[in-house]
Amino acid sequence: MVIPLMVPVVASAVSAVVSAGSATFAAIWPMHFARARRLEAEETARKMKNDLMEILIRVMLQNHLDELQQSAAEDSRRVEEARLAAEKKWFEGVRPECHPSEEDINRMKATYHYNPGFIHIAVVGSAGAGKSSFINAVRGLSTNHTMAAPAGIIETTRTVTRYPDPRPNSRTIWYDVPGSGTLEVPDWKYFNDMGLYIFDCIIVVIDNRFLDSDLAILRTCEQFKNIEAFLVRSKSDQHIKNMVSQKMGFDPWDPDSDMDDTTRSLFRLTRSQEHQRFIDETHQNVQINLEKENLPPKNVYIVCNDAMHQTVCTGKIHPTKTIDEAKLLDDVKEFTLKRLQLGCST
Repeated sequence: MVIPLMVPVVASAVSAVVSAGSATFAAIWPMHFARARRLEAEETARKMKNDLMEILIRVMLQNHLDELQQSAAEDSRRVEEARLAAEKKWFEGVRPECHPSEEDINRMKATYHYNPGFIHIAVVGSAGAGKSSFINAVRGLSTNHTMAAPAGIIETTRTVTRYPDPRPNSRTIWYDVPGSGTLEVPDWKYFNDMGLYIFDCIIVVIDNRFLDSDLAILRTCEQFKNIEAFLVRSKSDQHIKNMVSQKMGFDPWDPDSDMDDTTRSLFRLTRSQEHQRFIDETHQNVQINLEKENLPPKNVYIVCNDAMHQTVCTGKIHPTKTIDEAKLLDDVKEFTLKRLQLGCST
C-alpha cells in the first residue's frame, strides 16, 4: 500500500515545520517583549507626567489662593487703618474731607430720584431738632395732613424720605434726613452715608445747641460749590415762652393764670424783651461757634412752625411769633429761581 510508505515522509515534514516555527518564535519573542516593556515604560512615564502636572496645578492654585487671601487681608487691614486714622483725626479736630466718586454720585442720585428739572432740598440736623415739623410747615401742611411727614418728640425719621412740594407748579422736592449724631448714624460719616453731596440745597436745623454734627455738615458743604446751605434755628416760640415764664416766675400763657392789668403790661414788656434777647443770643452763639471752627460767618434764620405755616398758607405774618420765616422763604425762593435758570446739574 502507498499510505504506510507516506507516514515517515509526513512526520518528517511536520517535524521540519515545527522546527522552523520554533526557530521563528525564538527569533520574534525578544522583539515583542522589548516592545511591551517600552510601552509599559511609556505608560508609566505618562502617568508620572500627569501626576506631576496635577501636583503642579494644585500647588499653583494653592499659591494663588494664598496670595488672594493675603491681598484681601492686607486690603482689610488698610481699610481698618484708614477708618481708625479718620476717627483719630476726627476726635483730634481734623475732619476728613468728602470726595465721592462718580459712581457714588450716580448711585445716590438714582436712590433719591434726582431730577435735573427740580430743586432738591435736604433738611438735616440733630435728632429731635424739628426737621419733620419744619418740612410740613414750609410746605403749608398741618401735622395731621395725609401728605405730612411724621413728626414726634423722639427721632421718627429712620431713612431719607422724599416729599414733593404740593403747591401748584412747584419745582421743589424736600427730603427729610435722619438725625445726625445718633448711634445709627455717627456724625463723622453722616454726610457721606446720607449722600448729601447730591443735593442742591441743605438746610441745617438746630434747636437748643449748635452741635458738632451741625458744624460738620456746614463744613463739608463748603467743599461743594454746587450746594447752598441755610442755617435755621427752630422752635423759637417754645424757647421764648420758656424764657418769659422763667423771668416772670409763672406761665403767663396758662389759661388759668389770673393777671391784673399791671401783670399783663409786665408780661407784654417781658415778652418783647425776651424775644429780642433770644434773637441776639442766637446770632451771637452761632457766630462764636462758626469762628471756633474757622467757618465763614453765616446768617441764621430764627423760625417757629406756626408762624411758618401761616406765612406759607396766607402770606401774612403772625402778630407775635414771626421772626425770620418770610425772609427764609424769600431767600430759598430766590436761590431756587437762580439755580433753575442756571441748571441743576452738579
